[in-house]
Amino acid sequence: MKQINSFVKYYYQKLSRLKLPFIKYPNGKKQNYKSVSKSKMKEFNKLRYHGPKKLACYNPFVNLFFNSRGQAVVCCRNQDTVLGTYPENTINEMWFGEIAKKMREHMLNNDFSMGCGYCEHQFETSRFYGLPSMHADYYSSTKITYPKILELELSNNCNLQCVMCSGIVSSSIRKHREKKEALKIVYDDKFIEQLKEYLPHAKEIKFYGGEPFLIDNYYKIWDFLLEIKSKAKLHVVTNGTSLNDKVKTYLKNLNFTITVSFDAMKKDLFESIRVGANFEKVKSNILEYYKILGGKGLSLSVTPMKSNCREVPEIIDFCNSLNATINMSYVENPAEMALWTMTSTELSELIEFYKSYKFKPVKSVNSDYNSKAFSQFVNQISQYQKINSKIEKEYYSKLKTKEDCHQIIEQTLDFVLRENIIFESDKTEIYRIIKEIDTELSENHRKTFYGNLANFLETKGIISIKEFVEKGFDAEKLKQALVKLSEQVNIYNRNYKNLL
Repeated sequence: MKQINSFVKYYYQKLSRLKLPFIKYPNGKKQNYKSVSKSKMKEFNKLRYHGPKKLACYNPFVNLFFNSRGQAVVCCRNQDTVLGTYPENTINEMWFGEIAKKMREHMLNNDFSMGCGYCEHQFETSRFYGLPSMHADYYSSTKITYPKILELELSNNCNLQCVMCSGIVSSSIRKHREKKEALKIVYDDKFIEQLKEYLPHAKEIKFYGGEPFLIDNYYKIWDFLLEIKSKAKLHVVTNGTSLNDKVKTYLKNLNFTITVSFDAMKKDLFESIRVGANFEKVKSNILEYYKILGGKGLSLSVTPMKSNCREVPEIIDFCNSLNATINMSYVENPAEMALWTMTSTELSELIEFYKSYKFKPVKSVNSDYNSKAFSQFVNQISQYQKINSKIEKEYYSKLKTKEDCHQIIEQTLDFVLRENIIFESDKTEIYRIIKEIDTELSENHRKTFYGNLANFLETKGIISIKEFVEKGFDAEKLKQALVKLSEQVNIYNRNYKNLL
């Protein structure tokens, strides 16, 4: 059966591509729209499962997303363009309103400028697999009726404190890490009643959190869907910590697919990222989901960061063993955790690691998809490497060299020695500490260290040395202070919106 599915998929995509040369893409430059280039659209269209289309995204025409703050948007990745807010606006006012019309006009011209920076970045780096626009392709209509897809994030109720997450989508983080008041739950029974007008028309309904299996409003919706014998495709993105008998009943009696957030194959690393989760419990639940779903409709979502980026291939192997698809989330912030703030050397080493990894031999429809998704992910990392290499070259060219710094060190120490601020033994010890730090640093950190040290000595070195020795010369404290000069600030661009 898997071979038949692969065969059908392969030839469907091949035949669909015959339309490519005949598609007329929007060019709204005369109307001041920033249309996606024809070349990028062609590149994207070669990979679209439901065939090439003239628009880059159909979400504004078929998709409605409600976030935990009561706001309606057209996509989970665009939280900037708000169609309306509950309870100030009704669902009808949001979906058929003026902001929604303006958003659709932009997308009719393949213009991402109304808050679609995430997809604009993915297009620029040619990473198309997993784009939020892909799920709307099946419905590729610009006729406005009821939304075909509903995405619900009705609460941030969550039992985990994942390191890359925030209190906006985790009540536990908001309470324990951020020490803030709980978000007000804006979605009441009146909202559910309004939503019931839309639910029978939806072909797909997606449930996010927080943790969906801990959100009461979702149980009310699932009960209603059971009552009307809904055939809609339901999708849950879960942290994998919850699986009770009630959840199993819904999974067995409604048309569910499941994505489990899963960030490492190593227990200690997994639990250090997904704080509050138990690795064995989550993995056991994944296997149970797989069994309940009959071996299909399961996916794993990994968030590649500096701490777990080398886990990605093993997680894909795990996906392949379950015939599950992989989803790789992009991290913009926290910047210190994100891959785009790694040095070019670190990125080169990561690329080499990815290219040398030998995946376990498995052949299925989803393993093919996973392989292509991984390949595009590696290509994106390669683009970051090139970008960061240029940024570093420019940054380090403005820093004083190690040789320049040593001249400044010598001049400064000779001066403070003549002024009897330090002793000869202090000077010898300072040189020893600098040499010791030098041997402990990587090439880029060494450049940063000497550049910052030279700047420090030229601006306030003599005064600082005088203040330091007045308290008594302490070699260990001096080393700690000097080591801080090797810490690199984020020299890279602040976010993906201006990364390229």
